[in-house]
Amino acid sequence: MGYIIKNLHFLVIHVPIAMLLFSFVFDGLAFVLKKKEWHIAGVLCLIVGTLGAVAAVITGPEDRNPLKPAHELYGEIAMVFFILLTSIRSFFLWIKKREIGGKLFYLAAAFIGVLLVSYTGHLGGEMVHPDRQHFQGEQRNGSNFQQRQSGTNEQLPNRQGERSPSDNGQQNPEENGRNVQ
Repeated sequence: MGYIIKNLHFLVIHVPIAMLLFSFVFDGLAFVLKKKEWHIAGVLCLIVGTLGAVAAVITGPEDRNPLKPAHELYGEIAMVFFILLTSIRSFFLWIKKREIGGKLFYLAAAFIGVLLVSYTGHLGGEMVHPDRQHFQGEQRNGSNFQQRQSGTNEQLPNRQGERSPSDNGQQNPEENGRNVQ
């Protein structure tokens, strides 16, 4: 049970990412396809996603990663943004009896919110998976990346069909299992 509580943030974070994205998708499709009933799915995803964002911020891990302050800041900004967006939409839906999910200003605001959530998730991914950072001109799983990680200069074998910088664009046919004559 302690493991689940300690890692609760990593279980909860997928709820706001998925639900807030799908809220935007449902409202966007409802707008384009003129399916007003799809706004119901958009509202439900918005409410669940906003509650998930609150839970994700509350359960944020105690990490000493240098990206944590930025990740935490963008997470809190996204949470407040979606609390406001959900409150405004709920006000119009239940008090004014008007659905604003298909209005361009709402869709633009929801898109900005999706960008905030996406960037927050990106920062979180960089924190959890530091080995996935890109080096200019190198592939993650390529030989140069492996050399940089291991600190060696010897040529490591490439995956089948992958070219290394030392090939000068020439592939060794025997590496691919083919013997070309």
